[in-house]
Amino acid sequence: MTGNNPSSVFKNHGCKPLIILRLVTCFMVLLFSFPKTVLANNEAEYDTIPVFVNVQNVGGEEIPAIIKDQVVYLSVTDVFDFLKIKNDHNAGIDSVYGFFIEQQRTFSIDKYHHRITYQGKIYNLKPDDILQAEQNLYLRLDYFGQVFGLECTFSFRNLSIAISTKLELPVVREMRQELMRRNINQLRGNIRADTNIARSYPLFHLGMADWAFVASQEFKKRNDGRFNLTLGGVVAGGEMNVALNYYSNMPFTEKQQFYLWRLANNNHQALRQVMAGKIYTHATSSIYDPVVGVQFTNTPTTYRRSFGSYRLSDHTEPGWLVELYVNNVLVNYVKADASGFYTFEVPLVYGNSMVKLRFYGPWGEERTTEQDILIPFNFLPARQFEYTVSAGVVEDSTLSRFSKTNINYGVGRHFTVGAGMEYLSSVTSGKSMPFVNASLSVGANLLLSGEYTYGVRSKSVLTYRLPSNAQFELNYTRYAKGQTAIRYPYLEERKIAFSIPVRGKNFSVFSRITVYQIVLPYSKYTTSEWLVSGNLFGVNTNFTTYALFTQKGVPYKYSNLAMTFRLPYKFIFSPQFQYEYNQNKFIGMKYEVGKYISGRGYFNVFYEKNYKSNINNVGLSLRYDFSFAQLGLSLRRTNQTTTLIESASGSLMYDGKAKYLGVGNRATVGRGGIIILPYLDINGNGKKDKGEPKVAGLIAHINGGKIQYNDRDTNISINNLEAYITYYMELDAHNFDNISWQIKKQTFNVTIDPNQYKVIEVPVMVVSEVSGTVYFKDAKGTKGLGRILVNFYRRDSTLAGHTLTEADGSFSFTALTGGIYTAKVDEAQLKKLQFNCLQGSIPFTIISGKDGDSVNGLEFTLQANQQNAEPKVE
Repeated sequence: MTGNNPSSVFKNHGCKPLIILRLVTCFMVLLFSFPKTVLANNEAEYDTIPVFVNVQNVGGEEIPAIIKDQVVYLSVTDVFDFLKIKNDHNAGIDSVYGFFIEQQRTFSIDKYHHRITYQGKIYNLKPDDILQAEQNLYLRLDYFGQVFGLECTFSFRNLSIAISTKLELPVVREMRQELMRRNINQLRGNIRADTNIARSYPLFHLGMADWAFVASQEFKKRNDGRFNLTLGGVVAGGEMNVALNYYSNMPFTEKQQFYLWRLANNNHQALRQVMAGKIYTHATSSIYDPVVGVQFTNTPTTYRRSFGSYRLSDHTEPGWLVELYVNNVLVNYVKADASGFYTFEVPLVYGNSMVKLRFYGPWGEERTTEQDILIPFNFLPARQFEYTVSAGVVEDSTLSRFSKTNINYGVGRHFTVGAGMEYLSSVTSGKSMPFVNASLSVGANLLLSGEYTYGVRSKSVLTYRLPSNAQFELNYTRYAKGQTAIRYPYLEERKIAFSIPVRGKNFSVFSRITVYQIVLPYSKYTTSEWLVSGNLFGVNTNFTTYALFTQKGVPYKYSNLAMTFRLPYKFIFSPQFQYEYNQNKFIGMKYEVGKYISGRGYFNVFYEKNYKSNINNVGLSLRYDFSFAQLGLSLRRTNQTTTLIESASGSLMYDGKAKYLGVGNRATVGRGGIIILPYLDINGNGKKDKGEPKVAGLIAHINGGKIQYNDRDTNISINNLEAYITYYMELDAHNFDNISWQIKKQTFNVTIDPNQYKVIEVPVMVVSEVSGTVYFKDAKGTKGLGRILVNFYRRDSTLAGHTLTEADGSFSFTALTGGIYTAKVDEAQLKKLQFNCLQGSIPFTIISGKDGDSVNGLEFTLQANQQNAEPKVE
C-alpha cells in the first residue's frame, strides 16, 4: 500500500521530484508564451481595427476589419448585417450561411473546409483567404466582389472601403420602400417636421427657362431646324408658362405657341384652381386645335388616392423610363422593354385628376411632350362635390366657341355619379351635348363605369381582377347615327382584353391578349394581339403577334420579336425580327450594338432592312449628358439619302434673392426648387448678421429632385421638384469641420412654388461645452454620484438645457451659445432625495466665437439632510 503514498515515491526515486518540478516549470512557460489561438485551430491571433465602409446609394458604417501584410479582411457577419443580407453562423463561428438577396440564392462560407459555396458553385480558398478572430469570421476583401458582386475599393490613407454593385441590395430595397411609405405619409399629411414653409405668391417673378434645338441636313437636299424656348415665371401670384416654337420650314404663328396662367390654392374649398390661356378641355368632341379660354375648378392639385388600380399599357422607345404623374405627383415608374412596351398599375384617384406620363431615354433624353391619359373610373369620397367649368375659343378656321361644365358627387365611397353639359358651336348635329356618368365598385375586384352623351355616344367599361392578379377588361362604345361631334364614322367599338403576370424561377413575364373591333356603316375591322413581355433567362424579351381581319380579305398576320442582351464591357446587343405568316418569310430585321460612355452617354450603331418596302437603313448616333445640357449627334443612311441630325437641350434657373444662376440638362419650367444657405450664427440670434460667414458641410436629404452642392458658394440647390407638393426634407450636420457647429432645426415640410426657389437660410449655432462633477459627501467620505439632474439657466432665468450625471458623477453639456449662464442641481430632485447642495448655483460665461468655448471644473457637493442617510438615486 506504500506504493500509493506520494512521499514513498519521492523516497524511492531520489532526484526525480526535482526533474518533475523542472518539467512542470517548462510546461508553464511554454503555456503562457505560446499564442492563445494556437490552442484554437492553430491560427495566429490578429488585431482588429474599425474601418469605415461606404456603400453606394446607402451610406456608411464602421465595420471590424483585419489588415495583414497589406491585405484587408472584412467581418462577414457585420458586412451582411449592414446590407440586410440574411446570414447565420454555427456555434464555433467557423461557418456563415444564409441566402443572398433571394431565398434560392443560398451561400455558405466555411473556414474548416476553406471554401465558399454560392448557388451550387464552389469557390476553393487558401488558408490565408479566411481568418477567424474575436468571435468573427473575416474574408479577404476581393472575394466579396468575385463571389457576391460587391466590388470593394480600400483606401489605406483614411482606412475606408467603398462598395459598389449593380445588384439591388436588401438595404437599398428597404430604403426605397421606406421612401415610398414616407411619400405616402407625406401625401396624407402624416409627417411632422420642425418647420413648415408654406407657399408664397409674388406679384412678378421670372425663374425658369428651357431650351431645345434640333437641326437636320439631307446632303444635296433640304435642311430643317426646330427651336423651342419655354419660359416659366409668376404673374399676379399665379404660375405663368409660355412656350415659343419656331420651325424653319413653317411660318411663325400664334397657333404653334403655348401659354397658360394658373392660380392654385388648395386651402380654398369653393375654388381651388383658376386657369387662363390655352387650357386642357377633356372634351368629348374631336378638337384638334388649341382652346384659348378660362377654367375654374374646386379640384385640388394634390394626389388623393382612392382604392384599387387600373392597368395601363402602351408603347414608347425601347429601354425608356416612363414616369406616371397624378396631379404632378410621381406615383410610379416603369422601364419599357426591348420593343418599347410598358405596363403598370395606375392607382384610382378621387376626382377628375390630371394623369400624365413623362418619358426619359436611358442616356439622358427627355420627351418634352407629356401624354395625358384618361382613367375611365372617377370616384369621390362620400358626400363630396366637385366641379370644373371651362369656356373658350377654338383656334380652328371658324373660331368655334367651346364650353364644358362637369359636376360629380360621391353618393358613397364606392359609387360616384356625375353630369354636365358640353357646347361646341361647330358641331352640326347638335351644339349642346348634355351628359351623365357613373362609376361603381362591386367588392374589391369588380369596377364598372358608364357614360352617356346625348346625341353623341354611350360608353361602358368593366374590369375584373382575379386573385391571381390576372385582369379581364371589357369596353363597349356605341355612337349615335349622324353625329358629327366625333370626327370618325364609327358605329360601334368593342374591345376585350385579358392580361396576367407570370413568374417562374428563371423568368418574369407579362402576357396580354387583346381583341379590338370597329364597326363602320359598310364594313367591320377586327384586330387581335398576343403579347409576351419580360425577362426570360436574363434576356429582356418582347414577342408580339398581330392579326388583322376584314369581312372580305384574307387575315393578315405577323409577329415581332425584340430582345436585349447585355454583353461584357457594358455593350448592349438588340436584335429585332418581323415575320409575316401570309408569305411565311421574314419581312424585316434590325441589329443594334450600343455601349455606355462613362455612365453619362451612349454610342450605338445599327442596321435595319425592310424586305417588304426594300428600304435599307444604317446609322450611328452619339448622345452625351453634360451637367449643363444634353447633346446628340446622329448620322443615318437610308438607301441613297444621307441625313445628319444635331440636337441640344438644357435649362436655366435663376433666383435673385439667393443670387443663384444654375444650368441643367432637364426641363424645369412648371417645377420649383429649394436653395439652402447655411451660415455661422456666431451671436446665436437666429438671423444672418453682417460678418457671419457661410458654412460648408451641410448635407440635405429629400424624397425627390436633384441635389447639387456648390463648394465655392457653400449653398445647396435642389432642382426639379414638382410644384404644389409638400416635400419632407432633413438636414444633416454631422459633416461639419467643427464639432461645435450644430443646427437647431433639422426637418422641414416645404411646399414648392412653381417656377420659383424656396430660399431657406439655415443658422449654424456655435455650441460650447460645460462640464463638471457632482459629489456626495457623508461620514464615509466623498464620491461621485450618478443620475443627478443638472440644469443650466440663461441670464433671464429661462432654462437653456439640462443633463444627467454619469455613474462616476461627471457631466457634460454641449448645446450652449455665447452668454452668461448659471448651473444648478435640480431642486425638485434634491427635495425628493432629501439632499441639499452646498454650492447652491455656479455662474459661468460662454465666450462667443467661431470655434466655441469650453468651461470645465464645475463641482457640486451634495449632502443628505440627515448625515447618516445613504444616497438612493432612482
